[in-house]
Amino acid sequence: MMTQSCMSDKTRENGAIFLSYCVFALCSVVVVQHFSDLDSSLSLTAGSGFQCFAFYLLLQKTRVQRSVAGISSKMLEMYVLAFVFRLHATLFREGYLPVDKSGDWVYQAADVASLLIAIQLLYCIHKKYSDTFQSYHDSLDIWKAVPACILGAVFVHGNLNQSRYFDTVWTLGMNFDTIALVPQLWMMMHKGGEVEALNAHFVAAIFLSACCKFAFWYKSYAEITEVNAEIIAAGTTGDILIGGYWVFGAHLIQVLQGLDFMYYYLKASIGMCGRGKKLTMLLPESTDV
Repeated sequence: MMTQSCMSDKTRENGAIFLSYCVFALCSVVVVQHFSDLDSSLSLTAGSGFQCFAFYLLLQKTRVQRSVAGISSKMLEMYVLAFVFRLHATLFREGYLPVDKSGDWVYQAADVASLLIAIQLLYCIHKKYSDTFQSYHDSLDIWKAVPACILGAVFVHGNLNQSRYFDTVWTLGMNFDTIALVPQLWMMMHKGGEVEALNAHFVAAIFLSACCKFAFWYKSYAEITEVNAEIIAAGTTGDILIGGYWVFGAHLIQVLQGLDFMYYYLKASIGMCGRGKKLTMLLPESTDV
């Protein structure tokens, strides 16, 4: 029989999930009604919103369970870098912002909120709940990919900010965003497929975020590949053409890397039917390199 303490923990966790979805739904309605023209920009703003929602779910997990088990510190570190560099571009330039009212401050506010939550989660991992952090599963050395992200952004970027520096900074944030989820997926496979429910909701929300952002750039990446007379005169045509295709490719990668996970996530969710604290996901066992 389930103890009173276990029932109480389960009730609090279910309540946290329900409250998180209610808050997100309310915020979404406000943004759609007051800050959106219901054009293609809505998908980019939705992508930022889903990403913020995902981190809010993780924060609720730590508060309810007083534990950071199953959360990758390296994933959070990569996302902190992604938010810092992206905000450095979007707070000072408008080239990569939604063209509707959400680009005035809502889009950036979602990224700021995500950054603050990610920093708070890192504090929980390394200080507040450090005894619950499963560092032995968080073993992917993703920092080795950082130099490649930096060099890639320097040599391959777009031109929407009309500034080599700010275009490079935005692209660098996108590059970090593209690799950020990999440590979390690695950690899930390294644990043998058993993933706590809120962690699975987190990855699902991140996946929806990737889909929304890809939907926007699928229609808009061609703007980066457009070449005008000034660009031709400057001799930078090749860099810009490649930069536009890379923006498209990077967001496609973000979608593809979550497809396999989503298959197992949905399969486990159907079997769970809303009961139990953990999803037992039939992820393939990882092999240590």
